[in-house]
Amino acid sequence: MASQDDAARTAPRAAVVVAALLALAIALVWTSLTRGPWYDEFYTQYVTRPDIGWLDALRTSWLADNHPPVFYMLMRATAWAGDIEHHRLVNIAVAAVTAAGGWIVARGEPRLRGAAALLVLLLASNEWTLHAGSELRSYFISLCAGALLSLALASVWMAPAQCGRGRRIVYAVTVFVAFNTHIITTLFSGLLLAPFLATALLCRDSARLRALLPPPFAAGLVFLAVTAFQLPYWTRNTQVFWIEGGLEAAWHAVRYLSLRTVEANLPILLGSAAGGFLLIRDAIRGRAFPDLLSICLLTGSGIVLGLAVLVGIHLVRPILIEKYLVVMGGALAFVMAAACARILAAVPRRVEVLLLIAALLWTGFALARNAQTIAARNSWLGTGRLIARTVAACPETTVHTDAFWNADVMAMSPADNRRVPPWAYRRVAQRLGFRIAPAASRELSQTCPNLFWAEHQTQRRFDADAITRHLRESGFPVSSVTLYRVGAGWVASDRPLPETP
Repeated sequence: MASQDDAARTAPRAAVVVAALLALAIALVWTSLTRGPWYDEFYTQYVTRPDIGWLDALRTSWLADNHPPVFYMLMRATAWAGDIEHHRLVNIAVAAVTAAGGWIVARGEPRLRGAAALLVLLLASNEWTLHAGSELRSYFISLCAGALLSLALASVWMAPAQCGRGRRIVYAVTVFVAFNTHIITTLFSGLLLAPFLATALLCRDSARLRALLPPPFAAGLVFLAVTAFQLPYWTRNTQVFWIEGGLEAAWHAVRYLSLRTVEANLPILLGSAAGGFLLIRDAIRGRAFPDLLSICLLTGSGIVLGLAVLVGIHLVRPILIEKYLVVMGGALAFVMAAACARILAAVPRRVEVLLLIAALLWTGFALARNAQTIAARNSWLGTGRLIARTVAACPETTVHTDAFWNADVMAMSPADNRRVPPWAYRRVAQRLGFRIAPAASRELSQTCPNLFWAEHQTQRRFDADAITRHLRESGFPVSSVTLYRVGAGWVASDRPLPETP
């Protein structure tokens, strides 16, 4: 009877998971193709462009960056995808591989099937999943690594002796990715593992130690070997850094990402609270920790330990913003899913189906809302399209850029930051069909607007008077400009434009 009940519960869970994954894939494709690019994505594409050899890129760009080169290697291997919007679709493959890994784990450990299904729904509902998944950066990989590492780690912990080859491979590969994608992801993932390893060591549980320890040991050696080359660069690159320091900034990053995860799916949040209550009741009644409660406590301890260490480092050298912590979002989502799974096990099958449908409907509405919000985020196409419209209306319009406007970014290490802004301006201009005047040119149109273009103004903010003053000092005979701000950029014109953004 138990096996029949398991089979009866598996079918609706599988249907809900497939529906959520399909909806997530559609939303990822639409958002990736609709959303405009921003500076860090241009940086990614510049250092992984196919016209530079692998060894040259590794030596001059990837090892000089602040993170292990594995992500850049993946981007270089998929550079054939084309422009940024299409290149982002590699995250669809990342999501598919993650889902396949989760399926292998859940198939091998029936006690985690409910948690795995709820984890998919919770991640699909999370704003940061679409946010990270529609960017040409490593954050989506970090999010997937945090979620899958938590699930695989729980599977190994619950049955180390019966852990099959498939689950061991998923665990090992996920640990390697988590340790070699992003520094914050590496540190957090190592600390997430620490309570599990420490508990096994204190309990002298050799079976769990043998199952858990080899992958992080091997992945850690790879990370340390890379660090031996990169540490001097990391130290130099972060001496003058843009991240705000202090406890308040760190708390904002932790709070923001935590809230996005907790509030992502209300039915699962309520189920997690109720499931947590039941797990505590089970522990009191049975005078022993149920497996799911042990997993939640150990994973939760790892999350707290990871955040404590990262915040401590941040107070010495600022390193934390919300997007760097997406790996924590994946782990926190797993804790919520595991607690909520206790409710699924406690209710009749029909009630479980209703709960899953409610969570799926919430996921669908969340995906639609999040896709619209993220697609409208600031990008270089905002100012670019304003310029393109102006040029289309008056073809003799001149367009000028100036390294002065991006001096703060171009002065930052690594050295690629000096080359990316001019390259990005050219890419946007080429895409939208207008011409940028040469850097030394001072040509001005007598019949059409003369436009002065700046993007990625995140640290310094220029007003019209400051822009006019710099232009005159640079040799442009302009008496005043009209300033049009679009997102994090602006366009200054020597005469009012007929169409404003």
